Amino acid sequence: MKSIELTTCSFLRRPPALAAALFFAVGAAYAADYPSTITNDNPVVYYRFEDSTNLGLPTYASNSSPSDPNQALQGTYNYNGENTSPLLGLPGIDTNSILFTGGGSDYGYVDLPNSAGLTSSGGASGGPFSFEMWVQPQANPGSGEWSIPFEVAQYPNGWNIYVSGAASGSPSYFYLDMRPPVFSGVPAVPITFFQWYHLVATFDGTNANFYIDGTNYGPYNASGFAPATGSDGHIGSGQGAGWEPFVGGVDEVAFYTNVLTPAQVLTHYQVGTNSFSAPPTAASVATAPVSITNFSGTTASFSVTAQGTRPLIYQWYTNSTLVAGATDSTYSLLAEYPTDTNLQVSVLVSNSYGGQVSAPAVLTVLNTLNIISPPGSIARNVGSYAAFHVTADGALPIGYQWSASPDGNIFTNITGATNDTLWVTNVQLSQNNYYYTVVVTNPFNTVSETANLNVQPRSDPAVPLTGYGAIIAADKPVAYWRLDETSGSLAEDAVGTFDGTYTPGAGTVIYGAPSGIPHTTDSAVILSNGAAIQVPWAPELNPDTAWSVETWVQPSSLAANQGDYRIVLSSEYNQYPTLYGWYIYQQPANNFIFVPQPANAFIIAGPNDPATTNQLVAGDWYHLVVTDDTTNFTVYVNGQAIAGAPLASVPFTPDGDGINAIGTAAIGGLDDGNFVIGQRTDAQFGTFEGTIDDTAVYNYALSPQQIASHYNSAALGPALAKSVGGAVTLTWSVGVLQESGTVNGLYTNVIGANSPYTLTYGGNAGFFRLHVP
Repeated sequence: MKSIELTTCSFLRRPPALAAALFFAVGAAYAADYPSTITNDNPVVYYRFEDSTNLGLPTYASNSSPSDPNQALQGTYNYNGENTSPLLGLPGIDTNSILFTGGGSDYGYVDLPNSAGLTSSGGASGGPFSFEMWVQPQANPGSGEWSIPFEVAQYPNGWNIYVSGAASGSPSYFYLDMRPPVFSGVPAVPITFFQWYHLVATFDGTNANFYIDGTNYGPYNASGFAPATGSDGHIGSGQGAGWEPFVGGVDEVAFYTNVLTPAQVLTHYQVGTNSFSAPPTAASVATAPVSITNFSGTTASFSVTAQGTRPLIYQWYTNSTLVAGATDSTYSLLAEYPTDTNLQVSVLVSNSYGGQVSAPAVLTVLNTLNIISPPGSIARNVGSYAAFHVTADGALPIGYQWSASPDGNIFTNITGATNDTLWVTNVQLSQNNYYYTVVVTNPFNTVSETANLNVQPRSDPAVPLTGYGAIIAADKPVAYWRLDETSGSLAEDAVGTFDGTYTPGAGTVIYGAPSGIPHTTDSAVILSNGAAIQVPWAPELNPDTAWSVETWVQPSSLAANQGDYRIVLSSEYNQYPTLYGWYIYQQPANNFIFVPQPANAFIIAGPNDPATTNQLVAGDWYHLVVTDDTTNFTVYVNGQAIAGAPLASVPFTPDGDGINAIGTAAIGGLDDGNFVIGQRTDAQFGTFEGTIDDTAVYNYALSPQQIASHYNSAALGPALAKSVGGAVTLTWSVGVLQESGTVNGLYTNVIGANSPYTLTYGGNAGFFRLHVP
C-alpha cells in the first residue's frame, strides 16, 4: 500500500481587502470588549480565569465583578494532588482560559463559595438568576455517562449542565438539569469537540431558558425547582451530582441575580465570538481514528477530533484513495468480508493555515457467527405462554428457523418461526417434553441450539376470570396478577406460569382492599413501608419484540420530598454502569414517569385533569399502561395516551441475559432482574405506598381501543361484518351476546350464540350488545 505523503499543507491567507470587508460587516455591537460587556450587565460574580501559568499552583480564581472588590467570592483551584488539572494560561476570550483534563477519581476542579453571591444565583433562594459560561468540550464521556462543566447541586436538589455521553460515532449534546422537573437536552446542537460554545441558563422563578450560542431552546416549566441549599458550586466536576468530570476548556463564568434578556445573551455571544485571543493555527489531529473490528454486514465508523483555527475541513481516505463525499469528522462504511479486511482508513484535516494527515486505522472484518445466549429449557403451566429466545451475533444478515420434535429425533420446521424469539401459545400436556431447535445462519456459517419444554398441570387453585378478569383474559396477556388473595405469600398468575411472592420485608401487605376498577368487586392489596411483590425473571416478561404492561394504582400519599421517587413497577438489571430494562416512578412532581434503559429517558405522564393541573391526587385510582410497538413508546393514564417517544431517540434493551446476553450468567442467573410490583428491581429509590390491583404483561402492543375497554371495564362491542346473500356475522372476544328490538329496550341473551355468529337480516332493526358476567 502506498502511504499518503502529505503531513502538512499550506494555503494562502485571506487577502487584506477581504479581511477589511469582513471587519466592517461585523457592526458596531462587536466593537465592545468582552469584559466591559459583561460587567455593564452587573454580574454578582464573574470568573475570568486570566491566571497565566500553573507555576506555584495559583490558589484562587479572582472574581472580576465590581460588586466584590474585596474578593469575598473568589473561587478556589483544587488540583487534588495531580497538579495537572485545571491547566491555566491557555488561549481563550480576551486573553486566557483554563483546561480540565479529567482522568480517574483524582481530578481537578474550581470550587465556588457557598455564599450569598452564589446561592442567590440559583442556590438557596430559588429566586431569579442567570448563569453563563464558555465551554470547549474535548472528549465524549462515553455511552451511558455524563460529564459536568458546572453545577450547584447536592442530589436530589440543585442544577447543573451536562455533556451527554454517546456510543462511538454518535453525537453528544448539552443538557440543562434543574431538579425537579427540568431535564432537557438539545439534540438540535450536536457537540463538535474542540469547539467553543456559549451557554446561558436563566430562571425567573417559574420558567427556565437554555441558550446555546445565542439561541434559546426553552422555555421549560421549572416551577418545582428545588435549589441545593448550602452547597458550593463546582466548575469542571460533578462533585454534587455524582457524574463524570468535564474534559475541556472553560472561560468567562458569570452569575446574575436577574434574568438576562435574549438581546443581552445574544450580545454576549456576539462580542465573545469576536474576542478570542488564540492566534491562527494550522489544523492538526487531536485524536486519531482508532482501529476497529466489525462483523461483515455491519456499519464501521471512524472518527477524528481536530484542533486549529475554524473552519476545519475533513477528507477521508481508504488505502490511500480519496473517498468522495467523506468530508465530515466521522466516516462510516458497510464492512464487507473479504473485500474490506485490513482496510486502512485515514483522514486529512486542514484549514486556511495548514493541515495534517492522521495515522491510518485498520478495519478488521469478521465472517463468524456466534450464539451469545442459547434458548433455555423451561417448565410452563398448562395454558401458559412459553418463549424461547436465542441471542446471536456475527456477520449479517442473520436468519433463524425454529423447528419442533416430540422426542428430540425428527424435527419439523415451524411455519413462520423465523425470528430470534419463538412464542408457543396455550401450551398443553401433549407438548410435554417437546424439543425446540433453532438453526441460525449467516452467509458464511450455520449453528444450532436445542431446548426442552416441560408442561405441567397448574398446582394453584384457579383464579376466577369473570367481569373485568374476563375482559383482560380475552386479550391474551402473558401474565396476569389479579392480586385478590386474602392471605399467604402467593401472588398467583391467573393465566400463566409466572407466580409472584408477597414480600413485606419491614413493611406491610394488607389483603382485601377495595378495588377502584369500575364494575368490579374483587379486592386489591395495599403495599406500605417497603412491601413489594417479586416475580422471578422470565423471557416472557421481558420480550425483545412488542410488549405492554398495565396496572391499577391508588397512591395513598404524595412525595414527601424532592428525592422521594416511588416505584410502581419495575423489570430492570442494574450492575452500574450497565442498566437495562425499565421502571415506572410516581415522582415528586406528582405525576408518573416511565424510564426505559439504558437511555435513562424520562417519559413523563400525568392524568389529563385540568382541575388538578394534571397532577396526581392522593386517594384517587389511576389506570396505567405502557406500550412498545417496536417503533414508539406510549404511556396511557386513565385510558388516554398522555406521553410517548420514538424508540430511535430512547434506546431500549430488555432486562435479562436470556434476551440480550448482559453477562456470563446462565439463563435465569444473577444477570436477570425480577419483575417487581411496588419496588425497583435493584431496591433503589422509594417503594410504592398505596393500593395496587390487576397487573398484566402482554407480548404485543395493546391498541387504544383495548386500553379504553380495560379502563372502562367494558368489553368491546361485537364487530359486524356484512356478507353477500342477506346475512351478517358478529364476532367478539368475551361476554354473552344479547339482543333487543330497540336500542334502549330490554336485552335478552341470544341462546346458543358463540363467536362468530351469523344471522340473516330483513326489514326489521336489531340491536346487539355484550354482557360480561
